Amino acid sequence: MKNSVLLLVLVFVVGCSSHKSNWQDNKTSSFSSDNGDGTYTNPILRADYPDPDIIRVGEDYYMVSSSFVAMPGIPILHSKDLINWKNIGHAYDSITFQPQYRMEDGKTAYSRICWAPTFKYHEGIFYIGVNIKDDGFVMFKSTKPEGPYTMHKFSKPLYDPGLFIDEDGKKYVTHGMNKILITRIKDDGTDVLNPDDNGTLIITAPENYSRYFEGCHTYKRNGWYYVFNPAMGYDGVQMVSRSRNLLGPYETKLLIKDDINYAGAGVHQGGYIETLEGESWAYTFQDKDYLGRCPMLYPMKWVNDWPVVGPDGKSEKGVVTYKKPAVKAKTELQYPQESDDFDSKELKQVWEFNHVPQRDKWSLTDHSGHFRIYSQYASGFYTARNSLTQKVSALSSSTVLLDVNGLKEGDFAGSGIMGSQMYQLGVFKKESSFYLEIHEGGKNIEDENVLNSLKIDGQKIYLKTEITKKGSILFYYSFDDKKYNRFGDELVSNFWGFLGIRHTLFCYNVMKGNSNGYADFDFFRLEGTQRGNHYNAFSEVDFSQYDDRSGMQLIRPIAKRPMQYVSEIKEDDWMVFNNLTFKKQPSKFKIEIQNAKQGAVVEIRKGVLSGKLIIKCELQNQEKDQWEVQSFDINSKEIKEKEKLFFVFKGQCQGLSVKSFFFE
Repeated sequence: MKNSVLLLVLVFVVGCSSHKSNWQDNKTSSFSSDNGDGTYTNPILRADYPDPDIIRVGEDYYMVSSSFVAMPGIPILHSKDLINWKNIGHAYDSITFQPQYRMEDGKTAYSRICWAPTFKYHEGIFYIGVNIKDDGFVMFKSTKPEGPYTMHKFSKPLYDPGLFIDEDGKKYVTHGMNKILITRIKDDGTDVLNPDDNGTLIITAPENYSRYFEGCHTYKRNGWYYVFNPAMGYDGVQMVSRSRNLLGPYETKLLIKDDINYAGAGVHQGGYIETLEGESWAYTFQDKDYLGRCPMLYPMKWVNDWPVVGPDGKSEKGVVTYKKPAVKAKTELQYPQESDDFDSKELKQVWEFNHVPQRDKWSLTDHSGHFRIYSQYASGFYTARNSLTQKVSALSSSTVLLDVNGLKEGDFAGSGIMGSQMYQLGVFKKESSFYLEIHEGGKNIEDENVLNSLKIDGQKIYLKTEITKKGSILFYYSFDDKKYNRFGDELVSNFWGFLGIRHTLFCYNVMKGNSNGYADFDFFRLEGTQRGNHYNAFSEVDFSQYDDRSGMQLIRPIAKRPMQYVSEIKEDDWMVFNNLTFKKQPSKFKIEIQNAKQGAVVEIRKGVLSGKLIIKCELQNQEKDQWEVQSFDINSKEIKEKEKLFFVFKGQCQGLSVKSFFFE
């Protein structure tokens, strides 16, 4: 192994606290995008659920999503209101067609296996179809949405499929990229109807939108056939085509063209859903870089049998915060990512292994109340088998309690992050001693680099991973679950292998022939600091976290990173924050700005755009291109615990940029 830093050797006498350590009190429903006031804030899931396809059965909504190398694969979620979702199952436990799916002989399948699933329900059967990069199209069938599903491998591939079942029960798949084809499949959904059918061309990507025109979602409404397709990739758009005839000709229009509140990202790959109450809603995902690709929901109406997306008067636009679907069903706050005490004999549906696991090398029963991984040889995390993963949520932290009693010489076990860079915080056993270490690995790193090493003495240790609002990673450790010590530098990983970064639990051995140890994980505790659009006014709030705005532009100065600021401000432009929380009456307001000129003013008003003036901030001249915080006294004593505040820009705003604010 490569040691890139000098080892620091310290000895601790460990007094480890009791089992579970109050993790049960954590409620991950606090991650919900449901604001509790009849509105929601996009994304509806602040986690990596790419390529969503949503169906309704009665008053119940179900969603599937791409999973790539994660096993079990194709997560299935359930909701009553399109906002609050819970994991209920997967389409399959494992796909084992190729040795690289199983990480055999050091081979891997990152960026491959299953993506862009299609989902339909017909006459009591749920159908999930997906194209596997190296193996072609597969259909999964079940009478229950959560499964189990039977698998049917087709005789040919159908790329980025959109399953469609016509009114006469005949089944088709639209598929392809830039040239969209349609292929009829057997009535029982188990293979193509004619093996010699190479598909009929029905849509060609329009000029100027002929890059990544794919991801078919196919519907019929009022006698019209519709095919929804994204285009242009990362900074993408959503298109829709319609025809009176399934085989065309089709006319294509732009449906959504908007970065919403994430500059330069656009939207990609989705469809639409009609509620039981008759409302229409469009959905896509948006690429949030380190988080992955997050589902978004938008109001939609029909004009002359064309779908039109956007709030009133703003067609082709998405929304940040908007009123929830008006469903009559009883709903509750839910969120798919969650904590786990490992007391069950089965893993929760939220967990997915990195590649196909080896079933006899992990257990929930060998040490009751613990998740155990038996170590096997790997040069690093990149090829380590049986690593357990869970999607990262924004502004969150995870904590695990690791028992190292079972580790053998050369074992490395702990928790960390899987992404473009693999950062693992764990305990390494070497020369009969234990070392707390951070390892850095990845595709192009043959052996892992040891970034930090600290000799410890003990049997159990708490390991904590924090995801900051900058999308960076901070590691901590503790011996009592009370006092946590920061360990190592601030680290950055990113979207990679078509997956957002993930929490990991791992145990592997770096010495060939010495793989007979194990690690026990007592619990995984997930905690969040922010729900929907609820922001603590006494903590730094980014202006890019607005609920709505008029005018201005968002700028991301570093590509593929989430930090943003607001620029191109004109007089009377405004932003609104619907749910700012005040723990007390503030006495000061502070704003981080750039290129302010004498005469530029920021007004803060309550409730409505013309509401009561809380403070008038007359900005001071600045040196060019220098960010600084300016402070203003607040005399108003009328601020409530929850406030909706408008920030209105007046005067000489040319060149002004704003980044964040907070109250004191």
